Amino acid sequence: MSEFLEQFKYFIFDADGTLLLGKQALPFASDILHSLQKHGLQFTILSNNSSYSIDENKSRLSDILKVKLSPENIYTSTQATIEFLRKNNITQCYVVGTPGMVADMNKSGILNSLEDPQAIILGFDKTLNYKKIKQTSLLLKQKTHIPFYATHPDDTCPTEEGEIPDVGSFLKMFEQATGRSADIIFGKPNEIMLRSCLEKSGVKPSKVLVIGDRLETDIKMANDVGVKSVLLVNSHESQHDLEHSEIKPTKVWKDLEELYKFLK
Repeated sequence: MSEFLEQFKYFIFDADGTLLLGKQALPFASDILHSLQKHGLQFTILSNNSSYSIDENKSRLSDILKVKLSPENIYTSTQATIEFLRKNNITQCYVVGTPGMVADMNKSGILNSLEDPQAIILGFDKTLNYKKIKQTSLLLKQKTHIPFYATHPDDTCPTEEGEIPDVGSFLKMFEQATGRSADIIFGKPNEIMLRSCLEKSGVKPSKVLVIGDRLETDIKMANDVGVKSVLLVNSHESQHDLEHSEIKPTKVWKDLEELYKFLK
């Protein structure tokens, strides 16, 4: 295993289900991040979770993982969405998201408005209510020329209490109600997130390792970009998914112990 891990200079980690679960750090996660910093190795926590603001997410991850993180250590689907909107000169949207996500959009020059929006943006809105559902559905049906974007595709988000509905579940509801599906979904497995990290880091794809717990997001993204990957298989369900999926990781681990031992 040491020979395999020695080739990498940049580590990309999924967050929820890989490094932490709810408000609890998973085994070896904190020690690994401290070791990477000690050895001067680059890492980024790549999260689809758009329910937190960028600052909230940084504080959340830093507190739970007991490590001081810089902005370069975190990249979320909200950030990927904002980068796309700014590149395409979209400055006014109807945003279905938490107050934190809406605030990040506003700080980036993207106003949240029902009046003449240039796009409809769907995030992991833990404040979602029927008023928002109704308004979004009406906009999707009445303004079919306006693009419909989503921050990420996950059907559920893992928490210490269990799996809870996420953006993918919301998308299915709106598709059933309006007949419209998202024109672009920015989060993993969309290559945009990983390619953005590679561009900013300057590290060659052959020196990058993606570590995550979901085949359809983390591993598919790595495979599509052509970088090596590790799937964390920590349940009978995930083992079953691996056996019956065409998406295959480079390596399969039970948890992060292999990386912990290598860095130690």
